Amino acid sequence: MPAMRVAEFMGHLQERVLSLLPPELRDGMLPRIRSSWFQAHYHSPKVHYEVWLTRKTARIEIGLHFEGPREFSYCWLGLMAEHTPEIMDGLGPEFEFEEWTPSWTRIHQTVPYDPLSEHLADEVARRLARIITVLQPIVELEVGNVPPGLERAQEPKKAARPRFRRGSAARRRSGP
Repeated sequence: MPAMRVAEFMGHLQERVLSLLPPELRDGMLPRIRSSWFQAHYHSPKVHYEVWLTRKTARIEIGLHFEGPREFSYCWLGLMAEHTPEIMDGLGPEFEFEEWTPSWTRIHQTVPYDPLSEHLADEVARRLARIITVLQPIVELEVGNVPPGLERAQEPKKAARPRFRRGSAARRRSGP
């Protein structure tokens, strides 16, 4: 059987995830596919479930991402960490809570990036549906504990990098 194209894989993944979720988690979900990732959220796109195909590392990442300003993302990760025992009971010890970038955090696992196939899409969809089934009730419980305005907080601006002119280039422009 030939390998699936990324668009086919993602379309099948989305269809399977929706079919595996209970109706109360299917309703209200806002899914989207972009190139090599699938995302779905309920309240805010800054708190979303994601499947990311990363050929460079030969892994498929599956998890819940918090992608807002630093305080927002860390607040969410902290709230979720309070539920670590029930998360690990529901998902298993292979899940990691981690800082992903200086401002984004996630709860995730990775699986090997095998040739894309219907079988692999079904397996990833099964895992994602399980993640959503375990984590979304906790998200619903904690959404009111995120201080208002954190999602819209501005990141501190980075200092502008000074512009330097190379001495030899400056001399060439001004002559001998």
